[in-house]
Amino acid sequence: MTGTNPMKIACLLWVLQAAGAWAQTAPAWVSNQAAAFPDRDWLSVVETGKDRETAQNAAMNALARVFKTDVQSMTRASQEFAQVVSESDNKKIATFSESQDFAQEVNTSTNVTGLIGVQSEVWTAANGTVYANARMNRRDSAARYTAMIRENERVVRLLKETAAANPGTFEAFESLSFAANLAAVTDNFQSLLEVLDVSTIGRRPEYGNADTVKALAQAEARSITITIQVEGDVSNRMSRAFSSFFTKRDFRAASSGDNAYLLYAILELEDADVGNQRIKYVRYLLMATLEDRNGKEVFSFSVNDRQGQATESAARQRALQAAEAAINSGSFATAFDAYLASLLE
Repeated sequence: MTGTNPMKIACLLWVLQAAGAWAQTAPAWVSNQAAAFPDRDWLSVVETGKDRETAQNAAMNALARVFKTDVQSMTRASQEFAQVVSESDNKKIATFSESQDFAQEVNTSTNVTGLIGVQSEVWTAANGTVYANARMNRRDSAARYTAMIRENERVVRLLKETAAANPGTFEAFESLSFAANLAAVTDNFQSLLEVLDVSTIGRRPEYGNADTVKALAQAEARSITITIQVEGDVSNRMSRAFSSFFTKRDFRAASSGDNAYLLYAILELEDADVGNQRIKYVRYLLMATLEDRNGKEVFSFSVNDRQGQATESAARQRALQAAEAAINSGSFATAFDAYLASLLE
């Protein structure tokens, strides 16, 4: 090797040493992912990035694309499911440990919450390139999804039975609405399961899908009619506001008749003297009670506030507008939603 450039020899030795170090320290999945995680047993992807976070995010997104979805939508759906599970803790519906465990996992994990059963591994090469592997064991992950789907199927069946036993009531509507929400995330799980285990394609839950259950909830809502009577509502503005509120939610509203529910409200307006000569104030009081067909009060509500304008007439109009807003999107809407939610307790 007479005349050989020492610098070239040193560089060659460094390359050989680096290659040896790579072979000794790099995980098998870096150079041969298919051999490390055979497709028959694993869903596996490898991505690179300039740092750990970039590489891991790239790997998670790549894994999500295998399911033809994205991490954000999966995470959002999983968080919604976790909320459904947590909200059912003190209700008549008992959930199995599979769902409770997953809810806890969602609340404590990072972006991998969108896909349960994900395993990840990161390795940094000598040149600074970060390799990330995200993988799911087909059999283990499919088993978890299958368990949750069967569990949720049972809960949806129970909710449908509860609704059938109480037709034409808010209890029935809320049971089916809850079931529809649960079915929506379960449909998502079913789609993932079919990628993990192709033999499950076409094995839909007994309720069909979320759209089927949602249609049942909508039909139940349309079967409920609320008679609306408002005392002191000279211009019928409150009556129209209540009617609009209920019909937007698919319920029916009427001014009379022997219907499932009676909403009786009282509107009072009065001048409010606050010692201001330039601004006129009007205070409004809106009280409402909801009774079932047996005359039992099931819900009550009240709100009062004052509104000021340059004239008493303008202040009165502003007070009426405030009362309407309370019905359509304010405190009445919030209180009524809370009432519906309480029906599952």
